[in-house]
Amino acid sequence: MKLALRLTFLFLLIISLVVSTEAQKKSSKKPTKTDSKKIEKLGTEVVASVGNEKITYNDLERAYQKNMSRKEMNLYNVSKDSILDFLNLYVNYRLKVNDAKSRGFEKDTGVLAEIGQNRKILAESYFYEAKLVKPKVEELMKHRDYDYQIGIIVFQLPSVPNPDTMETYLKAKRSLDLLKAGVNFEQVAKDSSTDNESAVRGGLVLNYFTAGRVTRNIEDAIFRLKTGEFWPELIRTKYGYFIIKLVKQEPRVKVLLRHILITTKDRGDSAAEKRTDSLIALLKGGADFEKLAKENSDDEKTASKGGLLGDYYSRSSGFEDTQRNLLPEIEAAAFALKDGEFSGKVRSEYGIHILKRDSTKKFDTEKDKADIKLQYKRQYFDADKKFYLDSLRNILGFKLDNTVLNKLLSYLDTNVTNLDTAWTKKIPQSIYSDVLFSFQGKSTTVGEIVDMMQKKSELRGLGTNSTGFYKAIDKITSPAVFDAASRSLENEFEDYAQLLSEFRDGILLFKVEDIEVWSKLKFDSTLARVYWDSTKTRYNTEPTYDLSEIYVLSDSTAKALYKELTEGDKVFDTLASQNTQRAGFREKKGKWGKVTPKNNKLAKIAADKNARAGMIIEPQPYEKGFSILKVNSYEPVRQKTFEEAIPDFAPAFQDQIQKKLTMAWLNNLRVKFNVHIYDDRIDKIIKQFKVK
Repeated sequence: MKLALRLTFLFLLIISLVVSTEAQKKSSKKPTKTDSKKIEKLGTEVVASVGNEKITYNDLERAYQKNMSRKEMNLYNVSKDSILDFLNLYVNYRLKVNDAKSRGFEKDTGVLAEIGQNRKILAESYFYEAKLVKPKVEELMKHRDYDYQIGIIVFQLPSVPNPDTMETYLKAKRSLDLLKAGVNFEQVAKDSSTDNESAVRGGLVLNYFTAGRVTRNIEDAIFRLKTGEFWPELIRTKYGYFIIKLVKQEPRVKVLLRHILITTKDRGDSAAEKRTDSLIALLKGGADFEKLAKENSDDEKTASKGGLLGDYYSRSSGFEDTQRNLLPEIEAAAFALKDGEFSGKVRSEYGIHILKRDSTKKFDTEKDKADIKLQYKRQYFDADKKFYLDSLRNILGFKLDNTVLNKLLSYLDTNVTNLDTAWTKKIPQSIYSDVLFSFQGKSTTVGEIVDMMQKKSELRGLGTNSTGFYKAIDKITSPAVFDAASRSLENEFEDYAQLLSEFRDGILLFKVEDIEVWSKLKFDSTLARVYWDSTKTRYNTEPTYDLSEIYVLSDSTAKALYKELTEGDKVFDTLASQNTQRAGFREKKGKWGKVTPKNNKLAKIAADKNARAGMIIEPQPYEKGFSILKVNSYEPVRQKTFEEAIPDFAPAFQDQIQKKLTMAWLNNLRVKFNVHIYDDRIDKIIKQFKVK
């Protein structure tokens, strides 16, 4: 049975279709409140020290969760040996960073330049996530516990370019005034809404929706309403004006549903009624729903599955696997049931249904967050970012002289871009000194912005109109705006300060490790020969065959050619040059040259036949045809020479040297910076909090 829901056209225009991400976060056992307080206190417990630097339990657990991709794993639930192994790695990391700092690399101009350059990238990503994305996601998540059903009264704008909106606005305003005067919403919708489909239902939209699925200005209004209330202002969209009423607000859950369908088309209504009544009586007597569905349901597609309608279903998302929606009468009956209950007779255009609600499941919070975040970034992030920066720009003293801008535009062809070499030709020199805008105490003249729009690559391709100049001003001032806005990030967000600190340490570590290890890592042939002498039995050549081939498509032709070679006096090269059907091989008299079983299937055939020099191998099925092979020469497996083996052992050899250099360096650092591991404190934390 094909279940469908006829949706209101205009409401579909304002609904954003959402594809949820499949990522799921694994849950882990959380400590009790009492445990949390104790862990918080013990988080400051020092478990190791490197010189004057103290490494706390919190430092170690944070590093473990990040570097081992175990975000939800508490370190105290790991074995002690694993904790000590990771602690040793972390101590080595801190030793290297401390060595870099002791050498003064923190003040190195190259290091400072690299930190400054990359800080902007880190700051921008973190800043917008913290200031815009995360707050909006958290706000919408508060509303994701519910599915909402609304009523709408629509006043669609004329379908012409640049429509006159006043007449539509006045009609909408009169209807809103009627509602405020106490006139029934459903009646006003029937009388005035231009969306005929919802109007006949008194404005009711059959679809439910949840947070993050509807145009923002409509959604914002709905979340402020109580059930039965309408929003007291007109809501403008690009389609027209809307009046919104919140009809229902239901808990958002997913249910697993089954049904038995008895059609009325062939058997008639009375017979279908009797058949349904008898099935309900059997169910009341304890009959198995799935068995009855398999034996009696007229919906062949679901009957074989015991009446299962699909994956879990929710009012706002439809079925998880297909996103299809149920007919409204079936949906209403399904959500009126409790888990394990079956319904009475539910009529639809397809016949009479008996429904069963198998089970209920809540939505995954992390998937919801990912879903909302994705939609927000797609639809609203860029606009919010611009609004946010514009607000900050004004707070920081930005002022644009519109009189000067309009004067400048009067001399320009506003239909071209600044890629046109003649775009500045008509601008008089007299206005070049006029101040176009000021920002943070600095004035920018017409001449200066024109010069920048000609020379700066990021300002090329902009229109020579008001929009183009606004974009140019944004690009010129935005770096300073963002720099001012993000200056306090480290003080405002502890995790950003930690991130930046780790980034600085990474640059310092890379610089000092390059000096102590990588710059010293050269291929020393004398040491390499010593390494090869101790491992040379591992490096052997592949068995090598010098092959010639006659390839033909016919089995009988192959057998005839093989007979000529083995019983007559025909030369292989001659027959190959006359008969082989492999493209490009007649000219080469069928010669493949030296090949190995590792990289050539013909050589693999020769190896399987244990072939030797001079041997001609009978026709073998190969590549939709048949191959006759001749082994011109054979080189058996042998031990590689030193020079031949270098590509094989060089990576392992270099790795060994790198480890020796690193170990020697770390041993010196352990002398330079006294390292202490507080084993007893680690034992104490594990003993108190490890989950049994």
